[in-house]
Amino acid sequence: MSSANQSSGPKPILPPAKASSGPKQVGAVPPQRPQGAELLAELMQTQRQLTQSMHETRDLRAKLSRRSHQMQVLQQVSEILAATSKGGQVVSVVLDVLAQEFHCQRAVVWTLEDGGVGYVPKEGTGLTRPEWSALRLPAPNPFPGTPLVLFQSQWLDEGSDGDSLRPLRGTDGAHLYFIPFEHQLLLLGFAILAMPGDRRWEEDDLDSITILQRQAAISLYNAWLFRDLSEQRDALQRQALELERVNDALREADQLKSEFLALTSHELRTPLTGILGFTRLVMDGLYDDAEEMKSMLNDSYMSGQHLLGLLNDILDLAKIESGKLEVHPEAFNLSILLEEVKPIAEAYPRKPGVELFWPDMQDIPEVVVDPNRLKQVLLNLLSNALKFTKEGSVSIQVERHPGVIALLVVDTGIGVSLEAQTRLFQKFAQAEGGHSREFGGTGLGLVICKHLMEMMGGTISLASDGLGKGSSLRITMGIA
Repeated sequence: MSSANQSSGPKPILPPAKASSGPKQVGAVPPQRPQGAELLAELMQTQRQLTQSMHETRDLRAKLSRRSHQMQVLQQVSEILAATSKGGQVVSVVLDVLAQEFHCQRAVVWTLEDGGVGYVPKEGTGLTRPEWSALRLPAPNPFPGTPLVLFQSQWLDEGSDGDSLRPLRGTDGAHLYFIPFEHQLLLLGFAILAMPGDRRWEEDDLDSITILQRQAAISLYNAWLFRDLSEQRDALQRQALELERVNDALREADQLKSEFLALTSHELRTPLTGILGFTRLVMDGLYDDAEEMKSMLNDSYMSGQHLLGLLNDILDLAKIESGKLEVHPEAFNLSILLEEVKPIAEAYPRKPGVELFWPDMQDIPEVVVDPNRLKQVLLNLLSNALKFTKEGSVSIQVERHPGVIALLVVDTGIGVSLEAQTRLFQKFAQAEGGHSREFGGTGLGLVICKHLMEMMGGTISLASDGLGKGSSLRITMGIA
């Protein structure tokens, strides 16, 4: 009891522990947080880590999905590019991939063209065709004002391209990204993308672009090789056809030359035999009177004239081929020349009843010709016309046109087939081979006439409706 009474007495007042400035009691226990608070803190930390991991996982999944999609696209592109040998298809596929996968605002793809002297825009997006097709750039450096590393993808600085890419750069603050297609140190082409100013490339995007670059470069190189081989093949085919035509022409020329030699031998032998025969008859006195002797001598003279004409044709052709034939054009009165030709032509042999008509030679202006050579041409044309006309007439007609005079020798003779007209002015060719024996001649006359008229600045041409319908030979010369 006493002890109880003692304990119930007033207790001494002690100062608060926090206000005590004295030393702590040895062995005091620090206050502890409740176990539930620590667990809550750990749970919150775990939740934050889990949330961060979920975000990272989601980002990784999105990145993996995009990467997988890019790989699928690149695989499909690789298959398409491997199956084509046309540069245009390569460019189209590459541009579609760049525009769809990297969401560029505008893009243009160039390829090396024009024999390697320039880059030509082949495809564009985000611009009208007239806009992107005008963006031609020089080679080998498309930006000659800038020391550019051509084989490296990079952003193009403002002003590096001058004003050449202004339509592609636009007015919306876009930045230009340069993607080269290089193979074996040859820049076969490139793409330039107009991207938003805040766009930054991810590492996966750059990897995809690198793969696409290599595929496009190889495909463009293969297309370039294929096109080059195709052009070489076509050139070889053209050369083969040309050689075949030349061989055919040579074979034909060789055949014509053989025929010409045989024909010329016959043509030369005939008048020479006549000359020797008539001369021997006169020398042996085998004639009845002076009139018959005179006729024999006249026939011998005519044979000599014919022989001289044949030899002159051969010599003229040799001069033409060697480039030594000369003409001396001058202003000459055509009426005087026709008056000189008329008696010679009228003396030419012709079939009975064949008439020779001459034009009205009044008021014909002077022409620029070599008189002797023009006389040679006219006599040759008249001789042929009379020789190949069995009935009807041969006439000379004069036409005046602005700056030129045309002379026409028109006959009603055997005519010329359409096929023969194509080779009439060729060496050793006659209008109809079958007529060479009947009418004689070497086939050189018209060839020589053609060369002479061209050397005098004139022309010669033939018109005929076909066999049996006559022909018209026309020569033109300039008015003095």
